[in-house]
Amino acid sequence: MLNQPSYIRANGGFSFDYQIINVPDFNGVGESSPSPFFYQNVGEAEYLVAVFMYMRLLGYPAEKISILTTYNGQKHLLRDVVNARCANNPLIGRPHKITTVDKFQGQQNDYILLSLVRTYNVGHIRDVRRLVVAMSRARLGLYIFARVGLFQNCFELQPAFNILTRRPLELHMCPNEVYGTSRQVNVAAPQPLIINDMPQMTKFVYDFYANKVAAMTEISKPPQISKLEDHEVQGKELKHRVGQHPGDDRGDSDNEVEEDKPLYPEIVNELTN
Repeated sequence: MLNQPSYIRANGGFSFDYQIINVPDFNGVGESSPSPFFYQNVGEAEYLVAVFMYMRLLGYPAEKISILTTYNGQKHLLRDVVNARCANNPLIGRPHKITTVDKFQGQQNDYILLSLVRTYNVGHIRDVRRLVVAMSRARLGLYIFARVGLFQNCFELQPAFNILTRRPLELHMCPNEVYGTSRQVNVAAPQPLIINDMPQMTKFVYDFYANKVAAMTEISKPPQISKLEDHEVQGKELKHRVGQHPGDDRGDSDNEVEEDKPLYPEIVNELTN
């Protein structure tokens, strides 16, 4: 299976095929609980949706991307953010699914964006069976958004997090690539763009989107002809219209602009004299 082309190629736009991204507090807030056991994390939700938008702008098919989280509260928040930012935009749209890890058990997708939500207590991801389900749903790309310091200190989670934290904890991107890049998965990305936090990512995606729309608008414009070129084109059309095929001797007064002149005027003058 590892010899198949889809596994050999890197994920276009990303330095790594899997990565855990540390998400600090946003405006001084990490996890929140509007009601008991209804956990949400705005910073992770916005960061994750911005990465989804980035993937769509690179050409990733929406049906190949699923968004997972470990709590129902975060699931509803993610759906609200996607509806506000992406759903009505024809360039972005919705991902294949936005659901919880438990509901996604037994399913898979090519690319998984996973939010672990909690910032104060590890919560029920401490159950290794749930951790295994969360980490094994992706075929080609897994990108986890979490408070890394909290989870890597959990004894039950250390085997997995020791592997994840070998790579940088900031998102490494390659915006000059597109979906289906020819770069091999074992080839390091040249000069990646490093994203340090959610506000930086959302600003980058906003500018990236604006540049894409501007480029598409420029391509869709009809070609503009300058006045000089337009005058030359009209002149050529006029000459083509009044000209007459050399083999046509029927004489069209409408097309004639001047009298026919003899090819050899000297000989004609001698003959007439």
